[in-house]
Amino acid sequence: MTIDINLVKKYLRIDDGYTDEDDLIQLMVNNAITYIENAGVIIDETNTKQVQLAQLLVLVLVSDWYENRTLTTDTTSNRTSEKVRDIVQSILFQLKY
Repeated sequence: MTIDINLVKKYLRIDDGYTDEDDLIQLMVNNAITYIENAGVIIDETNTKQVQLAQLLVLVLVSDWYENRTLTTDTTSNRTSEKVRDIVQSILFQLKY
């Protein structure tokens, strides 16, 4: 599965002309795809709905990782990741079945 970095940047609300973090964003995309694969999901590239759902999951993961790049014990900043965790689990479940 592939996902265009420009789509990811649009989701993150990053200007197309800003390329300083493209390598970082691509690394996050690659790891989000690996995360999905390691969860036991096999993407059927011919199933458009499954591919789109997997791409949405990549966007959700990358967004969370991008916006929460600092390590902290502040519970306020951890709330976003907790919300994302529920979304991730739900989408992974849907992708498996």
